[in-house]
Amino acid sequence: MRIGALLLSLVAMPTWAMSEVVNVLPNGAHVRVAVPDGWTAGDTLLLYQHGLDMDADTNPDLGPLRDLQLAQGYAIAASGYAQSGWALFTAAQDNRDLLAYVTEHYGAPGALITMGGSMGGLIALKLAELPGFESTQGVYALCPPAAGARTWDTAFDLRLAYDAVCEGVGGGELLDGDAPLAWATNLADIPESMGDLSGSRTVQQTYARVHQCTGVALPNWLRTPPQRDRLARLMRFGAFSNEDFFLYNLAYSVFALGDLVRAPDKLAARNPFSSRDVDYDDELINLRVPRIDADPLAAFDLARASSLNGRIAANTRIVSLHTDGDELVRLAHQQVLRSTYGNKVLSVPIDENPGTHCGFSSAELVAGWEQLRGWITSPQSATDVGALIPGCTAAIAQGWPGPCRFAPALPIGALATTMRDRNAAAADYADAAAARISGSWFDPERSGEGVLIERFNDYQASVLWFTYAPVDAPAGLVWLGGVGEIDANGIHVAELRRMYGARFGEAFRSSDVIAAPWGSIDLAFDGADVANHAARLHLRYRGPAEFGSGQRRMQRALSVGPDGSSHRPDRPRDWQYSGTWFDPSRSGEGWLIQQSGAPFERLTSTVWFTYDLDGSALWLSGHAVEQNGHIEILLYRTAGTHFGGAFDAAAVTTAPFGRAVFNFDGCDHAQLQFIPADLRYGEFTRDLVRLTRPDAAAAACAPR
Repeated sequence: MRIGALLLSLVAMPTWAMSEVVNVLPNGAHVRVAVPDGWTAGDTLLLYQHGLDMDADTNPDLGPLRDLQLAQGYAIAASGYAQSGWALFTAAQDNRDLLAYVTEHYGAPGALITMGGSMGGLIALKLAELPGFESTQGVYALCPPAAGARTWDTAFDLRLAYDAVCEGVGGGELLDGDAPLAWATNLADIPESMGDLSGSRTVQQTYARVHQCTGVALPNWLRTPPQRDRLARLMRFGAFSNEDFFLYNLAYSVFALGDLVRAPDKLAARNPFSSRDVDYDDELINLRVPRIDADPLAAFDLARASSLNGRIAANTRIVSLHTDGDELVRLAHQQVLRSTYGNKVLSVPIDENPGTHCGFSSAELVAGWEQLRGWITSPQSATDVGALIPGCTAAIAQGWPGPCRFAPALPIGALATTMRDRNAAAADYADAAAARISGSWFDPERSGEGVLIERFNDYQASVLWFTYAPVDAPAGLVWLGGVGEIDANGIHVAELRRMYGARFGEAFRSSDVIAAPWGSIDLAFDGADVANHAARLHLRYRGPAEFGSGQRRMQRALSVGPDGSSHRPDRPRDWQYSGTWFDPSRSGEGWLIQQSGAPFERLTSTVWFTYDLDGSALWLSGHAVEQNGHIEILLYRTAGTHFGGAFDAAAVTTAPFGRAVFNFDGCDHAQLQFIPADLRYGEFTRDLVRLTRPDAAAAACAPR
C-alpha cells in the first residue's frame, strides 16, 4: 500500500535552495524534513503519511508532489513511524514527535496540511481529528481505507473463506496460528520484509499452498476442475475481477492480519473480529466457517486507533481521490468519507480501466492538490468539482503526465458488497455515540460496586466508579470519576481521578477536596443481553500500584430512559430529572440522579458522592419512584470488602444512612432535605442546581 511505489514518476521541477535532514527520534522512528529557503515559524507545514509497509521504514519519502510543494513554499515532514504494518497505533504520537522536532529545529509552524495515500490517507484524515493537530487546514487523502477498523473485516472474512474452501486440500491449507486464533498467522511465520517476494521463503511457501488449492499460478486451461471451482468461489466471495487483486488481498489476510492481531505493539493476540451470524452468501462457506466472537476491548482498541469520527475543525477542508477499479481499498470507502464529513470533503472517483490501487496520473494529483489549496484559501466557498478537469488539463500542458479521468458522477457502490454486516445485536452498540449507554452498570458476581455513565453528547461522557479501598490500604470506600471521549463502541477516560480530603456536612470546604490522578479506564459495549434485557459492558482499568490493572464484565442495572424491553411509547418527561446536581457553594460533592422510562417509569436511582467525617471518600445510594417532582429515598452505606481480587460479595454489608427528600422546581433547580440515621452527620436543607444533563434527557421538560 505504499503509494510512492504505485504512482507514476513526476516531471522534474526546477531546483531551489532548501535544507533537508534525515534523523532518528528517541521513539525509534526515522524522519525526513525538507524546508525551503524563506520558510519561517508560522508558515505552513505539510505532514506526509506513507502507506502500509511490512518493512520498517528507515528512509521515509516526502510524497509524490514534494518538488512542487517545496517550490510553492511549503515545508514537508514525514515519519517512518515507530511500527511497521498497520501503524495506526503509534502514527498520531509519531507525528506529534515529528511536529515537536520541526518546532525545535525550525520554529513552530502555523497551519498544517496532512497528506497520504492508502493507509497514509487514513492517517492524514485521522490526524485532523486528534489533539495536537487542531491547526490542520487541509487534508489530501488518496484512496484511503476510510472504513477504518471495519476495513479489516474484509481481510478476516477472506482468511476464513479461504480456509473453508481449501479445507482438506492436501498441501493447499494455510498454516494455522496458535489456538484459539488459528486464522491469525504466528509472528514467526510472517516475513520481516515482503518487498522481495522471490527472496522470502515464507511468502513463497504460502504462495505454493494457494496454488495447490486454486491453481492460481497456472493458465486457466491447465488448472484442474476442482482448482477452477475453488478459485472461482473465492473470486466471487471477494468480488474480485482480477486474480492479482485476489492474491494481493490474500497476502494481507495472511501476513498483515496476523501481524495486526499478534504483534505486542498492536493487539497482542487479542481478537477484534466476529463471524457470529455473518451471512457469507455461500452455502459451503457458511457451513464451514467457525463462528467467532470478538473481544470487545480489542475491537475498541482497533477502532479507536483506526476509525474516523468526523471531529475536525470547522474550517478544515478535505479533498479525496479514489480509483474506481481498486479491489484492495474499494471505491465504496468514499461512502464513509461523504457521510462522516459532509460538505467539508470533496470526494472524487477516478474512472480507470484496468483497475489499480492508487493508480493516479501525475496531472490528476496536481489538479486535486491545487483544488485543495484553493479551498483552504476560501473555506466558506463551495467547491467546484468541475474545475478538476480544467486543472488537470492545465497540469498536462505544464508537463505533468496525464490522463485526466475524474468522474464525479460515478456510483461509489456499497461497502457491504465486500465488508459483510456483523452481528445485529452487537451492531446496536458498535457506535457508542448512538447507543443508549447512560445508566448504572454492575457485575452480578460483584454486587456492591458499580459504574455510572452519563453521556452528554456524541463524543463525551462522564464515568463514575464507586468501589472500595485496596486490601493493603485502610478499609473504606473509594469513588473515581472522569470525563471520557466516546469512540466507536466505547469510552476512553484518559485520566480518572480519586476524590477525598473534604469532610461531611457543615465541616465541608471545597478547598479541602483532593482530586488525585488515579489512572485510566476504557469501557467497551458489545450488544444486548436478551435474557436480562441489558447491554454488556467490558471495563478495563490501569490504576496505581496498590490498585493494579484488570478487567470487569458488567451488565446494565438501570437505563436512563427506556431499557428497550418495553413496547410502550417513549415519554422523555419520565426521566427529565436525570443528571448531576450540586450545591454551587460546595463544589466537589454532588448527586447523580438517573431515571428510567418504560417499563419502570420514573424509577429513580440516586448516588450521593461525598466525604466521611474523617475526610475519606463516601458514597451513598438508594432507589425510589419519583412522583410529581417529589422523590423520597432511603440512602444506604455499603462496606465490608476491598477492591479488585480481594472483593468478596458475601462480605458486603449495607446499613441505612439517612433519608433524602428532593423537591424539584422545574428541570434545573431542586431543594434537598437530608435526615440522618446517625445524628453525628446532622440534618440540613440545601438548594441544588443542575450541573449536567445526559443527552437522553435533552428533550423539553416541564413540572409534573
